[in-house]
Amino acid sequence: MFKIGKLFHLTHVVDSLRDADAWYDEVFTACRYYRGYMRAAMRNASVLAIGDTPLEAIQTAPVAGAENSAIGKFHTRYGQHFHSIAWYVDSIEETFNQLVKHNVRQVDMVGRPAKGPFGKRNIAVWTHPKDTHGAIEFAQVEDFSIDVRLHPGWSSAYWRDRHPLGIERASHITVVVRDLNKAAAFYQDALGAKLLHEENDAGKKSAFLAVGEDTVVELAQPRSADSPEARDLEHAGEGLYAVTFKTKDLARAAHFLELKKQRIDNRSADSLTLNRADTFGIGIGFTERRIPNDMR
Repeated sequence: MFKIGKLFHLTHVVDSLRDADAWYDEVFTACRYYRGYMRAAMRNASVLAIGDTPLEAIQTAPVAGAENSAIGKFHTRYGQHFHSIAWYVDSIEETFNQLVKHNVRQVDMVGRPAKGPFGKRNIAVWTHPKDTHGAIEFAQVEDFSIDVRLHPGWSSAYWRDRHPLGIERASHITVVVRDLNKAAAFYQDALGAKLLHEENDAGKKSAFLAVGEDTVVELAQPRSADSPEARDLEHAGEGLYAVTFKTKDLARAAHFLELKKQRIDNRSADSLTLNRADTFGIGIGFTERRIPNDMR
């Protein structure tokens, strides 16, 4: 079976890459290690790290026909929104074969059906979101040496010790699903995820699973039609909904966010979430809570 490694990135489709980059810099002091145009995909992208958490902001390129590209169609339909989760794997060939066993449809960078065998130019696949409870990208790790987090001298200590947000790591990423049991079974059987914790509250029931080397995924099934998760599920279907950062000091983080004109939608004793109109359409949260059985 293939092995999932570190989180590669969370893909964030935006209206304006320039504006999104400025926001990531202003609020998070992000470490940007790639910005460029990919002709085949007709998109501009910026890849950055917030501590050890990588995100990729993507904008449809201003070229003829870009609206018909995979990203162009996504943006037309859903606007600014998280697009997919990407993980590194040790072998794209074994990943492809494992997913085929679970009847998962896969495509390449431009949306064409993926087919093996894979050579040096075919280093990533994307899953059909209906087959994997949201779109997932898998990329062969040795082909992305540009990733600063993979270099020996990398440290995320600045965001933990010096930045006002006090980010220790990503606590978890949230994927909204229609059937929690079915989604959890897929993550465990096909992706080798380990169940850490289950819980219920008024708005959702959740399963927290460890995936790969460094990621905890919260699979969240809405219980109330009025919950934010339910509204997003209705709008965009199953898939990546939010990232929640573990902070050393929630009060200090909240004060800093308010200074940066980030509106807090919901706040509890140990957690908060930001208004999606201020975050370019994605869910961003902060928490002091430690997920039960999380050994990171």
